[in-house]
Amino acid sequence: MTFQEYLDRTKIIADDEQKVLDMMSVKEDWNSIEIRAVKNSMQVLVENSIGKAKRILKNFNCPIVPQKGSDAFEFMYEMGLIDDEMFSTMKSAIGLRNAMVHDYMNFNDDILKNVVTEKKYLDLVSFLKSELEYSSVQLKRIENFFLN
Repeated sequence: MTFQEYLDRTKIIADDEQKVLDMMSVKEDWNSIEIRAVKNSMQVLVENSIGKAKRILKNFNCPIVPQKGSDAFEFMYEMGLIDDEMFSTMKSAIGLRNAMVHDYMNFNDDILKNVVTEKKYLDLVSFLKSELEYSSVQLKRIENFFLN
């Protein structure tokens, strides 16, 4: 799969998951199947965002492509590829995903319902659907990135 095909696929996935979450954002009560659907959609959006971040770094020849999703967004933030707000959003989204997946026995579904009813997932969708428009300075930052 080419880089452009990958980017195009992320947009399709974002659209599909947004439809599920949009539908659930207006629903008062969720049954257990709907909760699972929302959790899955949120997880897919977060994983897709992490994947896109890593693919961007790899495609533009970053000498270090991190294993952890949070590191990928930290690198992008340090390079000036994402702003404060998007960095904060991605850190929160990864935290939510980690809680849903790794601490599922203690996870509070009300947090998820709040995220969905307030449509906070739209920032992830926006990231996934955004076109890449990097300046030559930003591209140089990617190629010359190193950890301090």
